[in-house]
Amino acid sequence: MSLGKPTLNKAAAAVAFAESKPEPAKASPADKRVFYAPEGYRRLTINLKEDFHKKLRLMAVEQDCTVTDIIVGLVSKELNK
Repeated sequence: MSLGKPTLNKAAAAVAFAESKPEPAKASPADKRVFYAPEGYRRLTINLKEDFHKKLRLMAVEQDCTVTDIIVGLVSKELNK
């Protein structure tokens, strides 16, 4: 008797995988995020350098608010000049 590396019938494995039903995913905190704007609002996406984003997040923690709160406040201040 010789011991060899186990082999897998790749075609059979592919068919079995294709026919299988995925297990339902467990809800994570990221799944609970809201990716749409509430009534009367518009979503805005911007690109920031990593260090700038980190400073902004730290500022939000220090002020016990969200990054959105800071940005909305700054934009409101600028637009109301």
